[in-house]
Amino acid sequence: MSGYVIVIFILALVYTFYMGFSDGANAVATCVATRAIRPKYALIISGVVKFIAPIVICYLLGNDSVARTVGRLIKSSAFEGISAKEGFIFLLSTMIATLAWSAVSVITSVPNSTSHTLLGGLVGAGLASFGFSNVDWAMVGLRVILMVFLTPMMCMLVGYVISKIFTAICSKMDRSVKKAFKVLQVFNVTLLSTSISINNVQKSMGIYLLAMVVCSGESLQGFEFNFWSIAVMSAAIMLGLLFGGYKLIYTVGKKIYPLGTLQSVSAQVSTAAVALTCSFTGIPVSTGQVVSSSIIGVGMANRIRAVRWGRARRIFSSWVLTFPIAMAVGAIICLLLRAIFI
Repeated sequence: MSGYVIVIFILALVYTFYMGFSDGANAVATCVATRAIRPKYALIISGVVKFIAPIVICYLLGNDSVARTVGRLIKSSAFEGISAKEGFIFLLSTMIATLAWSAVSVITSVPNSTSHTLLGGLVGAGLASFGFSNVDWAMVGLRVILMVFLTPMMCMLVGYVISKIFTAICSKMDRSVKKAFKVLQVFNVTLLSTSISINNVQKSMGIYLLAMVVCSGESLQGFEFNFWSIAVMSAAIMLGLLFGGYKLIYTVGKKIYPLGTLQSVSAQVSTAAVALTCSFTGIPVSTGQVVSSSIIGVGMANRIRAVRWGRARRIFSSWVLTFPIAMAVGAIICLLLRAIFI
C-alpha cells in the first residue's frame, strides 16, 4: 500500500467516524423516543451491529455494490495514463471538501447530508481533474441526483402504507399484542443498524477502491476488498456512534413528529425496507434522509397536522443544496491543489 493510499485511507476513516457520529443514531432514534429501550443500551447494541454487519454483508457475502457505484461516478477511462500524484490530488480534494463542508455544517448547525457531501465532493474534484466528459453523468443523475428527490417520496409512501396497515391490524387486537410492538422495536434496532451501516461503510470503501485504482494501478473491476480494510472502517463507524448520537436521537425521534410505539415500529420497518433495498442494488443514500422521510410518512398517515413541516422543509432544503455546494467546494479545492502541485 503506497503512502498516497494510506493518507486517503486515513481520511476515509475520519469521514467514516464522522458518519457514525452524526448519522449513527438514526438506527435507534425512534426506539429511544418511545422509551422502548434506554439510550445507552440502544447505542451499545447498535454499535456492535454496525461493526459486525459490514463484515458479514460486504466481506463474507461479497456485496459491495454501493462501493462500486461510488467508484464508477468517474469513468474508468479517465484514470488511464494519469500519475499517482494526479490521482492522489483528485481524492485528497474530495476528502478535504467533504470534511471541510461537514465541519462548517457542524459549526453553523446547518442540516447536512454526509452522503451527498462525499458524493458531491467526488464529482466536483472529478470535474476539475478530468473534465466534464469524464464524469459518468448517467450514473450521477440516476443514482445520486434523482435519489435526492425520489428517496424521500419512496420513504414517505412506504411509511404511510405500513403505518396504515399496522394501525388497522392493532385496532382489532388487545393491549398485549400492542405491547409486543414495543418489544419488536428492540429487534428492529438490529435490522436498522444493519441496513444503515452497510450503506454508509461502503461509501468509504468506494473511496478506498478509487485510491487503489488511481494511486496503485489496481483494476476497478478486479479489485477485491480484504478483511482488514472493511473491519477497520466498521470499527470507525461504531466508535463514531458511541461518541455521538444523543442530540440526533432527540432531533429525529421527536422534533419531526411525536412518535408512539406503533408509529415508531412503522417508521423502523419503512426505513429498513428502503435502506436495505438501496444497499443491495448499489444506491448510496443518505440514511438521515431515509429515517426522516419515513417518520414524515408515518406522521401523514396518523395526524398530518402534527408533522413539524417547518423543520421538515429545512431538512429537505439541506438535502437539495448539499450536493451542488459540495461539488463546487470539491472543484475549487482541486483546482487550487493542481495549480500548486502539478
